[in-house]
Amino acid sequence: MALLAAAAVVEGAWGWRLGWLGGAPEPVLVVALALGLRTEPEGAAAVGFTAGLLQDLFGGGPLGLLATAKLWVGFAAGTLGRTVVLDSTWGPPVFVAAGTALSRALEAVLGSITSQPVPPLATWAQGTLVAAWWNALTAPLVFAGLRKVGNWRARPARARQSEP
Repeated sequence: MALLAAAAVVEGAWGWRLGWLGGAPEPVLVVALALGLRTEPEGAAAVGFTAGLLQDLFGGGPLGLLATAKLWVGFAAGTLGRTVVLDSTWGPPVFVAAGTALSRALEAVLGSITSQPVPPLATWAQGTLVAAWWNALTAPLVFAGLRKVGNWRARPARARQSEP
């Protein structure tokens, strides 16, 4: 939860400044996808919902729209986490780029259902490509950081297990 809150602060403070051609980095989504891979689908859905709710609250958009989209993206990440191993160099960026495209597609569909303004397809596609590019660039750093945190947190448990 603290990682998502930190990512929301970074996104709110800097994400919009790096926006270009309708797309901007979404550190909250990248963190949610990385955390979602490490949990069961239901837990990943809860992580996605929390991430989207933080974006809804800090972004000022319609409450629940991003939360619902990120819930489904988180669930998909948790489901794929059972079968996908992202230890290669290209794994995290490709996974996060696909997650970004799915998230933005769900946001557009939910926006059209709830009578929110939806950009034309060409503008949406351009923004989605830019956002996917930004998120793919940050994915290796986030995934490596979470791996380090996981190793750091697991160290005391290993030390306790090796004691006689």
